[in-house]
Amino acid sequence: MPLYTLMTQDGILSSEAKTRLAVELTELHASYSGVPKNWVHVVFQEYPAGNGFTAGEAAATAALTLLIRTGRPPEYKRELIQRLWKLFQTATGAPDDQIVIGIQELPPSQAMEMGKIMPEISNE
Repeated sequence: MPLYTLMTQDGILSSEAKTRLAVELTELHASYSGVPKNWVHVVFQEYPAGNGFTAGEAAATAALTLLIRTGRPPEYKRELIQRLWKLFQTATGAPDDQIVIGIQELPPSQAMEMGKIMPEISNE
C-alpha cells in the first residue's frame, strides 16, 4: 500500500539517482513498518524549470507525499517523516526551505493491493 510520489524539477534526479532513492525508500519503509517490499510503490514526477515556486519565487521545490493506511501512532509517523526528510534532502540537494514532505492516510477498507482490500494495521 505505501505509495511514494516524489516531485522534482527536471534534471534534479538522474535515472541512477531515482533508482537508488527508490531502493532506499523501499528498504526503509519495509524495515520500519514491517510490510513486504512488494507493497512499496515509488513514482517520480518531474516539472519543467520555472514551474516550481517557494515564497512566490521560482525555485526547484522538491515534494514527497506518502500515502499509507490509517492506524499508525503519531510517534511512528514523526520518526518516519524525519527519516524520509534526510533521504530526500540527500538525494535532491534541496535546501530546507524548498522541501515539502507529507503523509496522507486512508482507511484500509478504502485501498486495494494485489486485488484484495488492505488489512487493518496491527500494532503489535
